[in-house]
Amino acid sequence: MDLTIQRMHAIFDSGAINNELWLGQSRQRAFAKLCEIMGWLGAFDYALHSSIVDHMIAVDALFNHASPRQVARYREEALRLRKVYAFGCTEVGVGTDVRNVQTQVTYDRKRHCLVLHSPSPEACKCWIGNALRAAQVVMVIARLMVDGEDQGHHWFRVKIRKRENGRLQEGVRVMACDPKGGIHANQVAAIRFDQMELPVDALLQRHAHFTPKGVFVSDLPLGDRFIHSLKTFLQERLLFMAGIRHSAGLAAHLGYRFARHRLIHGAGGREPLLRQPLFRQRLYAIQLKALALKYLEQAVRKRFEAHWAQPQRRKELHLLAAQNKSVGAWLGIEVIGLSRELCGSQGFHHYNQIVTQRMDCEVANTFAGDSSVMAYQIIKDALARPRFVGSTPTNLGQWVEAKIVSQCAEADGYTHQQAVGMAYARALDLIIQEVEGQRRLDSETLGDLIQVLRPPLHAWLDAGADSLSQHASQKQVVRLAGLLRPPRALVSAMIDKPDYIRQFTRSLYEEQ
Repeated sequence: MDLTIQRMHAIFDSGAINNELWLGQSRQRAFAKLCEIMGWLGAFDYALHSSIVDHMIAVDALFNHASPRQVARYREEALRLRKVYAFGCTEVGVGTDVRNVQTQVTYDRKRHCLVLHSPSPEACKCWIGNALRAAQVVMVIARLMVDGEDQGHHWFRVKIRKRENGRLQEGVRVMACDPKGGIHANQVAAIRFDQMELPVDALLQRHAHFTPKGVFVSDLPLGDRFIHSLKTFLQERLLFMAGIRHSAGLAAHLGYRFARHRLIHGAGGREPLLRQPLFRQRLYAIQLKALALKYLEQAVRKRFEAHWAQPQRRKELHLLAAQNKSVGAWLGIEVIGLSRELCGSQGFHHYNQIVTQRMDCEVANTFAGDSSVMAYQIIKDALARPRFVGSTPTNLGQWVEAKIVSQCAEADGYTHQQAVGMAYARALDLIIQEVEGQRRLDSETLGDLIQVLRPPLHAWLDAGADSLSQHASQKQVVRLAGLLRPPRALVSAMIDKPDYIRQFTRSLYEEQ
């Protein structure tokens, strides 16, 4: 963990990456290069990649929601990593369901200050990268309470330590989220705020502030404040995609190199494993999926670069980011897992990188938004705004999208599998457009690439194929749970208990 922070300082000192390279900032022309470098870092060390993203997401929240005066005050420390930042969004009780966060900041009129509080164990900020020892600043999203009225979601700059690795400020309790399944070198923590006193200017003030007389003022209607608070949840998903697609590409490369070096006994004597047709069939499919990730990332990034300055396109970009994130996670983890199998026992060895990448990237389906929830957002939009009314689809991805929309219209709803199919269909459409626009692949290779992406689409070639969704009644699920119930002695997981959140956060409430 300490080495990760040291590497972060070296990288930020070099100027190779920082938030100035994000879209909308002064060096946005280098955004493609930023994505490429972040991809390399993801393949090198996914924990380092995620730690850097954690800092930069927090800084993006500062830049998006702070007043010009506040940005000027904190800009250099954030850009140059003079202070390590953490991103305090997720809560243990609601995950990434940001609308229902419980953390509260209350205005104390008598003292003209703010009081930050976690009102229950469910409200503790959780899985907060960099926060365990290094972070001095946490960007916290919370509900602002003024004179007993909920003023909605706002961002706050909260200083939790005076110096890196220093003592916590009064009113802050932190515990490790270890042991984790992967990204062991990211200082992931849970945070409890206990009546922590903050200055009034801890509130980010681009759209809201308190007057010297204690009057709360906002130029955003109450109903718009939640949506506006989500502005920072877009570009991070592109950086995430860059990391996982490079990790998948590395794994596919190692599978290929292993097949060239590994000698087996063939008809003509010892020969490379790569000469075996059955092995090549497995490897080729993996390479095509890794290549699909590359073209998907490029297609989404280009649209972000072209349309970021157009506020009216922001919803479209949000859906592209969701699509990029969900399919990127699913396909990336699949490529890494299949590559591990290609290399046999050598693929299971830590120093051969692949199994380590697989462990680290397992978190990909969870952070930056749950992949399945991202797919639900995509299909909701597709049903609300059908793309192929009065027009004919021109490729398989578009055809499957139109088919799913038609099926859902008849059923007046959608299933999980239809949502997954829609995410893959739209991703395939983007990949085909990107490949055809670049003219980098011959028609046969493009056909093969499309073929390996057909399985997630296959159910929608038959309107009656999704019997699983129809049979997944609560009664049936409970029945199967009974058939699968393990011996009591085998179960030690906290989540087996209804009070698992209180068990998980216990150390935040114990007397010191």
